[in-house]
Parts: sequence; structure tokens; C-alpha cells
Amino acid sequence: MILFEARASIILYNVLKSLNTKKIFLLPLNICPIVPAIFLKAEVSFQLVDISNESLCIDEERLYTLIEDKASYGGILFLKTFGINFNAEKIYKKLRQINNDLFIIEDQCLSIPIIDFKINSTEANLVLFSTGYSKYVDLAWGGFGFMDNKFKYISSNLPFDEECLDDLIKQFQLSIENKMPLIYENTNWLGSNQILHKNFFNYSNTIKDEISKITKHKTNLNNIYTANLPQEIILGSNYNNWRFNIMVSNKEALLKKIFQHNLFASSHYSSLEYIYKYTKEKQNSNASKLHNNIINLFNDFRFKENEALELTDIINNFYKGNQT
Repeated sequence: MILFEARASIILYNVLKSLNTKKIFLLPLNICPIVPAIFLKAEVSFQLVDISNESLCIDEERLYTLIEDKASYGGILFLKTFGINFNAEKIYKKLRQINNDLFIIEDQCLSIPIIDFKINSTEANLVLFSTGYSKYVDLAWGGFGFMDNKFKYISSNLPFDEECLDDLIKQFQLSIENKMPLIYENTNWLGSNQILHKNFFNYSNTIKDEISKITKHKTNLNNIYTANLPQEIILGSNYNNWRFNIMVSNKEALLKKIFQHNLFASSHYSSLEYIYKYTKEKQNSNASKLHNNIINLFNDFRFKENEALELTDIINNFYKGNQT
């Protein structure tokens, strides 16, 4: 079945409530903090798991061990980190061999949206995409997904207050900055004032049009970054769909230098071992090590080619200065 809501987070909430499960879901430590909050709101237990140093996605070896406890674990959420072009089907098949009752969610919200995705082509039960703010296709609203027809989907009428969402985001920031647990309050932060004024057919046509435009722009900027930056700091072409990612040893200093030139870059996503107490992972995780060195360079319509060139000059000067 095709699922379509004002936000992908609403779809995830509705699915979790519809499952009505008491078992634990396994989530990656490098997930956006809003995702575990959705589980809290849906009253579904979760446990955070560190990422693999190889794929930068949730550590599959750890998953294989944990899900042997079939009485405790009922599902996993597999995030395609930075929208990576990574086929996880072998992992899903092995998970099913160990525990065939798992509910597998594939989170492709940072990936290129696939409007004609075939749910019968995957071992996942639910595949999610987003066209919200700062996603690959940025319509500032909209999320869709594909779910196995054997599961039910009950759409909830969620009251929504923009101030509640703003407050929650501020709490995320404070918790991450101060390395303190989040004190979660079940307010009206999830939902949307956006009216679904388009049906899925019209919505998908809009996505088609936008994909061709943004892909051309991203390719141009990615080519500038690839041609002008040291190859050893580039994370890898598979990770550069959503943004262009580099790894540096003095991230905060470089970000400060970028901001001083009235340009911008980002640093997503923080490891969540401090913010949520629902993890048994040790501190100084692989997710933390990744976040301590990663910088996301913009390649969307907020950034122009001349800005990308200027940014590469700043990075190169900084990089050379730190090598001497």
C-alpha cells in the first residue's frame, strides 16, 4: 500500500501505533533525534545501536546478535545514512533467517525519493521517503511510504502546535550540547497544519519535476567539490546525494572559518548516546567518532556554484594550514 501524509514522521507514528507491539525496536545511534521521539510518543520501546565503520549504517553484526532474543525484539529501523546508495537486502535476508517475525523499516528520508518503489522488491515491511525541509527534494512538506499489505495502517488525528515542536527541537539542542538526557514531554509536537491539497498522483508528478532540477544542480556542485578538494577528505561518492560530505580533524575550527566568510555548512547527525537513556551502547561510539569529524557541504538550491568554489578555497587553505 502507498502511504501519504504531510510529514514522513506522521506515517512512522501511525505505523507504530497500528502495529500495537510491546516489543523493542532497534534504531541506529546516528538517527535524527526526532525519530526516537516518535517512538516515545507512540509508546513503542526502542534501543539505540552503534553504526558500522564500513557502511556508516547500523551495525548489522550487532543486530544479528540482539535479535536472537525473539521475545524482546520486534523490529529494526535501518537508516540509509546521508541518503547513501546502499543495498541492504542481504542484511534483511539474514535478519529474517534469524527472526522472521521482525518488522523492518527502511528509512530513505535523506535519499532520492522513489515514487514508483515496489514493496515486493524488498525484505523490508515499510520504506519511507520525505520531501520535507532540507531533504533531497525540498517541498517543505510531504512524506510517503510503501508498506506490505498484510499490515494495517490507521491514520491518527494528531493535534498540532508549532510551538511544541519548536520547544522539542530546543530541548534536543540543549541535550546534545550539554551531553544530558532528554526530558521528554508528550506534547502536541507531532502533526502538521499543512493540508494535503494534492492527491498522491499530483504530488508524485511534482516530485518527478523537482528531481530532474535538483539532480542537475547537485551534480554541478558535487563536481566542483570533487575537482577542487583533496580526495582524502571526501567521504565517498555514495554519500553525496543529500549533501557533500567531508571528514576533517578540526571540524569546529573549520566551521567557524566558513561562517566567518558568511557561508554555511552543517554537521549532522549527532550521536544519541547521551540524549536518550534507551541505549546500552558505550560512549565514544563509532557514531560519535563520525560526528566529531563530519561536515556536510550544501549542494541544494540554497548554494550557488560561485559559493561552492569559494567554499573549496576556504577548506583548502584551512586544510593546508593544518598540515604544516
